[in-house]
Amino acid sequence: MSWYKQFDLVWIPVVDYDKAKSFYQDVLGLELVLEDLNSKWAEFQVSPGAKIAVHAVKATNANPIGAIVLEVENLGKSELWLAGKGIKLFDKEEIPGLAKLASFTDPDGNVIQLSQQLVG
Repeated sequence: MSWYKQFDLVWIPVVDYDKAKSFYQDVLGLELVLEDLNSKWAEFQVSPGAKIAVHAVKATNANPIGAIVLEVENLGKSELWLAGKGIKLFDKEEIPGLAKLASFTDPDGNVIQLSQQLVG
């Protein structure tokens, strides 16, 4: 028996709540599944059992200490789709035999990394 039930979500701080909500919902196309306007909190479904949430704060740290990682089927196709939304990838790298990686940021500078698995 584990001390926890299951993974729920990752939440990130944002300064401009409306801009962040629009980015995740309208630009990235994630489904908004819960919103609390009083606390400026929004949750987006990423996959079954996994959500990303944004929460308004007065200021964020300009140096992110982590990243949201999304697995993709094909990094090249994902890059083309994102480019169509005006999003440019950076820190592209390949870990031979394991994964191809690339990143982009949301409007607050939070890092979102894409990972294409190269094994099994």
